[in-house]
Amino acid sequence: MATATRALSGENETFSRAKSWPHDAVLGLLPLLLGFQILLATVYVPLALRGLADFRQLYTGGYMVRVGHAHELYDYATQQGYEEELVPVGAHFLLPINHLAYEELLFVPLSLFSYRTAYWLFMVFNGALLVGSVMLLRTHVRPLSERWAWLPALLIAAFYPISRALMQGQDSIITLMLLIASLSALNRKKEFLAGLLVGLSVYKFQIAVPIAVLFALWRCWRFVIGFSLSSAAAALVSLWLVGISGAKEYVSMLLSMSVRLTSQVDMLRYCTNPKEMINLRGLFSGVLNGTLPHNVVQVLVAVFSIVVLLIAARKPPSLPLAIAAASLVSYHLIVHDASILIIVVAAALCSRSICSGGFAVLLLITPLSAVIPVYGYLATVPLLGLFLLMLWGDASLISESQKPGLEHAC
Repeated sequence: MATATRALSGENETFSRAKSWPHDAVLGLLPLLLGFQILLATVYVPLALRGLADFRQLYTGGYMVRVGHAHELYDYATQQGYEEELVPVGAHFLLPINHLAYEELLFVPLSLFSYRTAYWLFMVFNGALLVGSVMLLRTHVRPLSERWAWLPALLIAAFYPISRALMQGQDSIITLMLLIASLSALNRKKEFLAGLLVGLSVYKFQIAVPIAVLFALWRCWRFVIGFSLSSAAAALVSLWLVGISGAKEYVSMLLSMSVRLTSQVDMLRYCTNPKEMINLRGLFSGVLNGTLPHNVVQVLVAVFSIVVLLIAARKPPSLPLAIAAASLVSYHLIVHDASILIIVVAAALCSRSICSGGFAVLLLITPLSAVIPVYGYLATVPLLGLFLLMLWGDASLISESQKPGLEHAC
């Protein structure tokens, strides 16, 4: 089966090096976007050092595992007590620990340090991952590298979700690195390794699972086996850490943060607002905005999510396409989670389609709307447009001459 996982590697014979307006627009926007990131850093980093950042929950989770309280990891009151003890902020500010427990093992060593020191150490770690991501990605984005050698690195630096993840001390950069490494593995015909890498990101199962579902629908069985092994190991380690009761608390908390999230009180309790999400849930919540009952909106999100996956499954296998589809159907994807969309942006900018390049420019800019969280959903519009262009043959991000290199990948 021909596969499209080499979507990012443009060959000279299929991509014109002549200047196009999307590339010109990106080059013109880079100074503005980078300057804005620096300005935001002067605001966000001091707040993060005071404890008003997502790193607070990850740090607290690592500490709880280290001191033998992993079984209480998803108990709301216990979380609140530990967060206020370890990182007091002088006000009620609870960021629930809501990832699979195995991820917290990464933060156990960091919990040996003070919060501020751990925050800086994790930022250095994320910075190293970004350097690795650039080195891996640039081999797949030759049209951008040929235009300007520094363009891939600056594109990543200018993407607000990535800088937001860096400043908030989030784990989304780890997810980005795993997906880029998976892309590289697929391009080397190592589908099993690619699946293993994506499976390791199952702490964000709302992204990882839809990707795996699409590869299963594409009958890429080696990828699926790799994903199943690593994700099952992650789930078993998590269960070992928290126990059966902890697992039940985790499921209950996820339901409370998702389908049961019906009031402003619930949103404040779990620091979650659907309108800040860059996905179908965010788009429907933002556009409908109380005009339809909550349950009706949930049904619409579910139906359209199934449609997105089924339509994507009719196309040739493509990791950028899977990432775009998974982001749309993710149900929980706030701005820092959208760091992975830089892969989709880069793919579109490397395509021969000017229209795709234009939507890529929009997707590069619109996540800035999440600076005001309730407008974060606006970034879903160019993502949806780019996804639709991926489905249309005349605007495909894949050229026909790029397919034969991976004919036997799946």
